[in-house]
Formats: sequence, C-alpha cells, structure tokens
Amino acid sequence: MLLLVLLTLQAPDLRAAETPLPIIVNEYVNATISTEGFGYLCGPWNVTGYIIVKNNNTGETVSDIWIPINKPSGLTISLHYAPSYATVSRGSPPSYVQADNSGANEFWHITQLRSGDNVTLKYAYTGSGCAPILVEERYDPLKIVDGVSSTVNVKLNITNNFGFAVDVKVKKVLPADNGVEGWSNIAGNPRFSGTPSTNVGGISYSSDYKELYWTNDGSWPDGWFTLAAGGHGNSTFSITGTPALSEVGGETRKITLGTVYIYLKAERTFTGLTIGKVFAVGDASVEAKKEQDTTNPNQWKETLVFYDTSAKFKYDLFNTTVWATEGNTPSPAILGSFNSTQRFNITQLSPGGSFSSVPSTFTYNGIPKIWALAKFRITNDQLNGWWNYNNFTSVWPNGDVYYRVYEEIWAVRGYLVKAKKEVVSESPSCYVLGISLENLGQWETPYLEFYDVVPNGFSPDPAGTEGNMIFTPHGMLAVDVNPSSPPDYSLITSPAGYSRGYVWKAYPVPAPQNGFAAYFKGTGSGNAKSIDFKLVDGSTVTLSVYPVDGSNVNIGGTTYAEGSSFTLGSGPSATDFTVAYVDDNLTSGGGWVVVSAKGRYENLNMDVYNPIFVKYRVCGSGVYNATNLFMVGVDPRNTLDAIAVSSPNTRIGFGASTLEPLLLAIALIVSIAGVLARRKR
Repeated sequence: MLLLVLLTLQAPDLRAAETPLPIIVNEYVNATISTEGFGYLCGPWNVTGYIIVKNNNTGETVSDIWIPINKPSGLTISLHYAPSYATVSRGSPPSYVQADNSGANEFWHITQLRSGDNVTLKYAYTGSGCAPILVEERYDPLKIVDGVSSTVNVKLNITNNFGFAVDVKVKKVLPADNGVEGWSNIAGNPRFSGTPSTNVGGISYSSDYKELYWTNDGSWPDGWFTLAAGGHGNSTFSITGTPALSEVGGETRKITLGTVYIYLKAERTFTGLTIGKVFAVGDASVEAKKEQDTTNPNQWKETLVFYDTSAKFKYDLFNTTVWATEGNTPSPAILGSFNSTQRFNITQLSPGGSFSSVPSTFTYNGIPKIWALAKFRITNDQLNGWWNYNNFTSVWPNGDVYYRVYEEIWAVRGYLVKAKKEVVSESPSCYVLGISLENLGQWETPYLEFYDVVPNGFSPDPAGTEGNMIFTPHGMLAVDVNPSSPPDYSLITSPAGYSRGYVWKAYPVPAPQNGFAAYFKGTGSGNAKSIDFKLVDGSTVTLSVYPVDGSNVNIGGTTYAEGSSFTLGSGPSATDFTVAYVDDNLTSGGGWVVVSAKGRYENLNMDVYNPIFVKYRVCGSGVYNATNLFMVGVDPRNTLDAIAVSSPNTRIGFGASTLEPLLLAIALIVSIAGVLARRKR
C-alpha cells in the first residue's frame, strides 16, 4: 500500500519572514496508491489549498483588505479561519479594485487584521487519472519464504507529472529490530545491503543500514535534487532479511518492507490558482488646508496633504480629491471647488513620507468647509508591503512529511513455485527452448501442471520427437504419452492463435532442498559460475560449477557424470543431488546443466526432485514470439511469477556464419498446482 498524503495547515514560508503582509498560497496533494512491488496503480487523489493572509507582527492594524483571486473551474473557496473581530466575506469589490484585476473571478474582503493575526481561506481540487507524482516500485523477487534469509532487489522510480519542476529528496526507513512486523528478532533484520545507485543526486545508507538517503549528495539532511517537468528519478537498492510469520499469525501474508518518505517542494501552485493585485490600507492621515486670498477675500485655495504614518508600509497613492462645502456635511460641493485627480502615475510613499496636492482655486462669498479624500493601497513590495508566495510542498510545519510509501512484500509459508524460460537462437529460423520449474519455498508442492505454446509459423523440429523434447528428471513426469522414450509431455493442445501447445503434469516438487538449472556458454573453468545449493535443513552451500564436456560437470572441484549422484552436507543437513542433465551442445556452443535435489513423496513412496526441466526445439519463419507470460497456483500467494530472460550470452555457429543470440518474447508459461490422477511411471 502506498499512502500519499500531502495535506497540512498553515505551513510557514521562510521567504515571507520579512514581508509585512504576506499572501501565502500553499497546496498539498493527497493520494492513495496500492502496490506490492510490481509497479503502481492509480487511485483517487485531490489537491487541498490554503490562502493565508497574514499581518506579520507589524505592530499596526491593516484594514479594508481585498484579495482578488483567479481560480480555475472546479475550485470552491471557503473561509477556514478568521479572528473573531474580523468580518470575512466573498463579494463585489469597488470599481477601482476591479479595474486593476480584470483577470480575477472571485474577490474576498477582510474588514481588518491586527498585528500577528491571519485569515485563512481553503479550497479543494479533485483530480482524475494518476496522481501527478508517480511512485513506482518493483521487487525481485516478489515473494520471500518464511524463515529463510532473502535479498530483495528494489527499483524505486519517481516521475514528475506536474507541468513544472519540483525539488525532491527521499528517505526510506526499514522496520526496527525486535518489532512485531513479521521479521525475525535478530540484530540488523532486515537491513539494506549491496550498493545503491541512482540517476540523479546521490544515494547512501545510514551507518546501521536501517535507513536509505536519496538527496543531492546522499547525506541526510542535505540539499534537494530537481526533477524537471516530466522528469524521472530512478534508484536501485537491496534489502536482506529473514521473515518470521509466527509474529503475525503464522500464515502466508504481506509484511512490511519499510516506509519511504518523499519530500517535495516547488514555488508555484499546481492548480493554477493565482492572486491578483491586493488592495489594503494601514496607518495614514489626510489633511485638508484652505487659504484666503489677501487681496480678494472671495478667492480661496484648497490643498490635500497625505501622510504615510505607518512604520512598516509603503503606500501607492492613486487618487486625491479635495472640495469645499457651505455646511458641515460633505455635499453638495461649492461650484468650482471639486478637484479630483486619478493618478495613473502612482505616487509611492515610504513610511513617514507625505504628499501635498497642487493648490486649486475657487470663488466663494463666505467661509467654506474644505474636505479631502485620498485613495491609497499598501504597495506590492517584499520588504515594505504585501507579497504573494506560492508553494507546493509535502513538509508539514513540524518538519514531518506525509507523502509516504508503505511497502509490503509477500512472505510465504509453504511452497513457492517459480518458472523460467530461456530462448536461444540456433539459426535464423530455429530456436532451442529451456524451461525450468523450481520450488523456492519450505514445503513440498501439490501436483503441478505447466504449459508452453508454440507461435504460429513455427513447428517442433524434428516433428516426430516434438523437437527432441526431454523432461528431466524423467521420473517427475506424472503423465507421459510415451513413457518409454522422448518426446516427454503429457498433452498437446491447440490454443487459439498458436501453432500448438504442450502440457506437462508433474509430481510434487520437494523443498527446501533445491539444485539448479543453468545455461553455460561453453565448457571449461573459464565458464564457471558460483551456484547456490539449498540443503534439506534450509542452509546453503555455494560451489563453483562448470561443464567439462557434453556428459560431465565439475561441481566444487569434483567431476560428476550425467546420471550420477552426490551428497552435500552431513548429519541433518545431508542432501542428495542428481546430475539430471548435461547438454550435448556444450562441446560446440552453449547449453544447459541441470542438477536436482532429491526428496521423498511419501504418499507414493517415490523419489521427487527440485528443480525439473524441459528442453525442445522449434523452427519456422518469422521471429519466435509469444505473449501472456504468467503463472498461477492453487493459491496464487504461493506462486512466484514466471520470468522471461534474454537469450544466454553466447554465439552459436551454423553454416558459414555466426549469430548473436536474440532477445525474444516468452511463450505462455502457466503453472497450476492441482491434484492429478496419481499415476506412477
């Protein structure tokens, strides 16, 4: 389960620390995505936004605040918080506010905001499709076995689907030792292992190998790395540990593989919401002056003086009006006295500054009353006015992050079946196919069926032996159409869209003991591989293995012929192995070697083996191709997905030319555990 939560309340913006009237827009995305280590699934997601209007401890009261907003369709803005003394409402602004905000489609008004207080508006946007930050994880293997030390290779990929760059850093934390999460209570279990890598920034492990840091240089905390719009961040790392299902009920289930914390930030909004030109006023005073002409008593001069009395704010003075009346009310004006000036070239005043209008003259036979009106607003200035800050972030005010990836992996109690198919180009039109089936678990499997199909345009070659088909160890084939000789199969089918299909019905495959089925490029020690042999007590012996010729294989310094047996371990770990197959082609090119561990199927009092292997050959026209590689068991939790592999790295000669092996798609492989007719060969 990947739980992506980026919701917060009033997150501080350090850039706004010195701004007297910051307008901060914070947006946080919320999403829930499920994964079990094989990619990602898209789930519902939304963006929650907050518009914070703050009087940043100016020591003054700000009044008559108009917040113009250009909001995208689908957003609904509501009041989230306001001081009790402030009236906050959505409404139609004065014409002078509207005139400077032609792009705004919603206006909010705040009557007053005292020093240190804030008003917060809230909105939400519901998205569709995938969340804009995609987190993809892939595990290999997808399932691990209870009580068995396993290494899981993890690919963690992040894709920035926003239309803008984001800064990112990542921390992954493994389950603590001695917890009850389904891991054995031993020191360092689980722990990071191997060497991590990334295509952007740096990546490293903590000193106790319990945390992973993916940052600018791999240390924590450190700078952020940047993902451009559409950019990808890819990382790989490994986790080694031993599951203990007894802690969590004892049965097959998913257990935690740790938590990934993804930190994001960007200095803009995702929704596209923008703030227009804010109108607000602070401390100021207006003075009206009149002066009588000394030579003409009926001639008067009137003057407006505006004072910026704020200690914090710069003001834009955009209109001054001065007029005279006969009485003690501001209207009607004496004819010729009304003088209003719209100042398109705005006069800007610093704190403590003042402005005097040019004296205007009018005639009045009496003593007039002079009136003055100034229209002004707090300047758009980062240090002495209002300023808009936009943020997209996952970091909460307390420093925590709730963009979290909760990782889980299947821990299997019982059998765990895995199939692998390798395709080797033998000539331009012929291919040799090797299919191995092994039990990686602790318990013996039920009877098994597994399948392969031949694409249209291809046929087994030679046709009479179904491409010299072999099944080894042969005694594991529960149903054989011809028990005395190859070809070895249980059934031929005619699946739609394919030339033909094969079914092999096998006896139960033992566990935990396990050998190997491996492709070698040729004979001799220069082609040696280190192979893990699993013993009956669950322990592992690693030996160097290489084919000597088309009939013999050297294992740990001793040469064994095809069909011979040997024992590894002693006492309770003693395990018998059989050299089930050595490929004749090894003398002229590449081929397979199969060594199977022996077990006992008590129901039929017979020997059974792990792994089992099928090989056959097809020829035809076109490119060998097929689709729908998958694998299913009686209980899918106990089946590891079949895997496709590239052609082994070898050259196979034919005629006068030499071909590189071809990477091909894999034919359908299905393993279905079921109870078959119990027929013994």
